Amino acid sequence: MRQLAILYLLTNFSLINFGQININPVIENSASKNDSTSNPMSYYSKLKLIDRFDNALQKDTATRIVKAQFSPIFIGDKKTEITITYNASKVGNRTGKWVNYKIPDSNSMIIFIDTTQSVGSPMGVWEYLNKADYRKDKIAYPVFIENISIDTLEIGFGDILPIIMEAKDENGIWKPIQKKFIYGCGKGLTEFFLAPKQIAITTMKQFEGTFKTKLRLVYSYTTLKIYSNEINGYINKEQFE
Repeated sequence: MRQLAILYLLTNFSLINFGQININPVIENSASKNDSTSNPMSYYSKLKLIDRFDNALQKDTATRIVKAQFSPIFIGDKKTEITITYNASKVGNRTGKWVNYKIPDSNSMIIFIDTTQSVGSPMGVWEYLNKADYRKDKIAYPVFIENISIDTLEIGFGDILPIIMEAKDENGIWKPIQKKFIYGCGKGLTEFFLAPKQIAITTMKQFEGTFKTKLRLVYSYTTLKIYSNEINGYINKEQFE
């Protein structure tokens, strides 16, 4: 009887641990690997984002899958105060020398959506060429991307980071509600890079909708995928692909 009890305990312990390995890949790829703090939400929410624009902001609305635009509003060293820009051409950490840096993987980078703060949305990719700096009136959450490796990482090119938004459908299955931004031509495009312990900040629009669900971001580079933390939000079901 004692042997049966021990066998039962060992079997359940193995099943529990097996379940943990398989049901938590998103957490492992995101906040839990941040060695700089045990509570990423608390850490990032303490960063003061200085925004020189004060125009009114509102949630976005979509009734179909739309093209993503995740442009950086800051790339650089961690600070207690960070001045953000909505003009991607003014963000640093660019190089015209391609394939000089390591492509990130799930062990080298975390992505964290901070729902304690709100910002605006960046200018369109081509707008900065002929428009004065401004922020679009769509409210967004700041998204923090941190390099937790010892290597300098290649994280995007042009004015875009390769990120899309996903949502859970009514069956609990993750589906894209955005499609990737793709440049028609790569001529003249530069790369964004992220040095060890540096952060990049981008924005995730807040949507209005009739369907309450879970949302997350997916950083997709070649065959690699890195997932952010999950948050609550609203969309319209027509946004599913």
